[in-house]
This record gives sequence, C-alpha cells and structure tokens, in this order.
Amino acid sequence: MTKLILGTEKPDLAVLTILRERLKPGQTWFVYQSHDMSSVTLGHLQFLCCGPGCTFADPPQRMPDSHLGIGWRYLLVGKVDFETGQIVECVR
Repeated sequence: MTKLILGTEKPDLAVLTILRERLKPGQTWFVYQSHDMSSVTLGHLQFLCCGPGCTFADPPQRMPDSHLGIGWRYLLVGKVDFETGQIVECVR
C-alpha cells in the first residue's frame, strides 16, 4: 500500500528537471507529502536530497523544519525515480 494521497504519482516536469540538475553521484531525492487533514497543504509535495555532501545521509521520517516552514506535517512517502519520473515507495 502506498503512502501517497490524492493520486499524486509523479512530480511536475519542471520540478523533475530542477531535481535532475541538482543531483550528484550517490545522492537520492526523497519525497515528502503533507498529510495534515486540517491544512490547505494536504497532498502538497516537498523534496529533500540525501546522501554524500548533504545534511542528511539517510532520509528522516518527517520533513525537517527549514526556511520553507515547519516540516512535521510532511511524511516520507518515497523517492524520485528519474527513469520513469514516478515516486516510488521506499523500502526500509
């Protein structure tokens, strides 16, 4: 069963392009989605790069707080597969 809600299977093409440009060897872009049912952000996606040279070697279960806002409502739902453009569930 997927953790994605609202039928969001892939990031926007413009977002995919930016993520591809910023990806370095050994790194992975992880996908976080707002699961706060009381917020207008329900279903919104955020992305976090993890791996060598990043703040996080492994993805946290919730999006960290940042200049973009408080991350508690964003749960880890998968990672970006750049071959298909899809969000694939992480296996832990």
